[in-house]
Order: sequence, then C-alpha cells, then structure tokens
Amino acid sequence: MTGYVILDTFSIMANPDACAVILAGGRSRRMGANKALLDIGGKPLIQVLIGRILPLPDRILISSNDCDSYRFLDFPVVPDRFPDNGPLAGFHSAMLRHVCSLYIVLACDLPNLQTRFLENLVSMAEGFDAAIPCTRDHVIHPLCAVYRRTCLPSIENALKRGANKVIETFLSDHSLAVRFFGPDEGEFDDAELANINTPEDLRRLCHGFGPEHHM
Repeated sequence: MTGYVILDTFSIMANPDACAVILAGGRSRRMGANKALLDIGGKPLIQVLIGRILPLPDRILISSNDCDSYRFLDFPVVPDRFPDNGPLAGFHSAMLRHVCSLYIVLACDLPNLQTRFLENLVSMAEGFDAAIPCTRDHVIHPLCAVYRRTCLPSIENALKRGANKVIETFLSDHSLAVRFFGPDEGEFDDAELANINTPEDLRRLCHGFGPEHHM
C-alpha cells in the first residue's frame, strides 16, 4: 500500500496530539481493483471508513502517490518519500508531513471498525512506542495499530536499508517497546479487524449491507 489518509486533532481522546493514517493505496492484486474505491452500500469503501472515525478528527490529509483517484474527497494529497516500499513508507511520509505524538495506522479495508476501539487503541499505547492488536487466532494486525513518533528513526533506518516489512521492523528493533494485546484486553471483537482482500470477501460483506445497515 502506498496511499494514506491522515486525520488529526482527536479532541475527545485522552491524548489530543494524535493523528490517524488510513492506508488507502496499494495494488490490490487479489481484489483486482482499488480496494479503497470499492462500492459499499453506495459509497466508496474509504468513505465508509472515514464515516466510522469522523467524530474524532477535524482535519483530513491524504498521503498518496495517486492524487487523481482521491481528488473527489477534496483533501490535500502527500506522496510517499520512499515509493514502492509499502505501508512502512506511508508511516514515514505521515510522520514527516504531520508532527504529533501518536499515529493511528488503519488499512482502508476495515469497514467494521468501531470508534470505541480507536479510543481503546490509543489508551493501550500509553507507556509504549507502539500498540498492536492480535485476534484470537494469534494473527498480528500492524495496519490497525498505534505508533509513537519515537518509532520514526527505526522506520527511516529500515527503509534506507531496503527493509519494508512492518512487523519485522518492530520485532527486530529491541530499542522499541511494543505492546501486543488481544480482544479481551483491548475490548474489541475479531470482526472489527476483518478486512477485504478478495471479491469473495466483498460479496460476504455486501450481503446484508444496505442503506439501513450500520456497522
């Protein structure tokens, strides 16, 4: 993924000095189309996700290498500093473009995400460089997590040496304090972290998703 939406000024959160980064790019090989623009209940998926988190921020910045695809959102667009290096490059661009303490990183294909989970996510990062949730099947979800600005040197060093895997970056750097937490501790349901990778995933989501459906 190489495209991102950054939302900042989380006035109702414990730490207002935070921004969210929505990963809105990528090649979407298995889907065969841009996942951020998939039609979900009559809206592009990225708008569905923005609708889930809009009570929190008052500004939105899109970081993407494809300005035209997101022009309809009417937000500024910022390209990656390290193109073709996946979401880690997006973290890096976001941190350089917008200076704050916390970065809430969210993949664009998380239509079940709840506002309360975002608030819990921020609180879980207290005293840590990063807070990353894990579902009950022990799968780690680094693209629905919180990273402090203290992670910037590690991210930049990884990109400079050609390493762009998010989990490997944060597991290999023992100078970073990373908190992994599950559904019970983080008070979330596994379904909130379910994403859309294939046409079949999309069909399952859209079955029963209509104008009256609220996630």
